[in-house]
Amino acid sequence: MTDIQFIAGVFTVGLCAAGVLVYRITRVQQDTIRDLTNKLMAKDYGEYKAYQQPVNEETAKPKRKRMSYWDDGDETEEEVQ
Repeated sequence: MTDIQFIAGVFTVGLCAAGVLVYRITRVQQDTIRDLTNKLMAKDYGEYKAYQQPVNEETAKPKRKRMSYWDDGDETEEEVQ
């Protein structure tokens, strides 16, 4: 391995490390901006905390019971025989 190949390898590794560092810094800044924006736009503390809760698909869609035999409703595997 020549000296120029070694220097090029070190430069490449350094460039990759700098790219990862810039990505992480940008990600932290964007998370902070998003959090401050949610805090600013919320009407009160309760609404602000609601923004921080992860959205669960099961709780987001309300369940409904079957109205008749022919109604599909929301079937689960336990109900299906």
